[in-house]
Amino acid sequence: MEHYKTEELPLLLKYSQSLSEKAYRHFLAIQYVRLGRGSQRYIAKIFKCGRKTITKGFKELTQDTIFDYSRQRKQGGGRKKKI
Repeated sequence: MEHYKTEELPLLLKYSQSLSEKAYRHFLAIQYVRLGRGSQRYIAKIFKCGRKTITKGFKELTQDTIFDYSRQRKQGGGRKKKI
């Protein structure tokens, strides 16, 4: 497993903080693929996230779907309005 270089780590952390939830999961999954097997714990420690977040992002990326980053939730999600 390879690690991040000292000069690239602050840039990746800064960039990851500007992403939405879905884009953040996908970013973590891409980093997991890039660093290789056994890197899930390392990425979770560096980016202060759960390993389930990385796994969920990886599963989403491997599906044959087009991602819509303009919406956080599926249509109709969230609390229902009072009448």
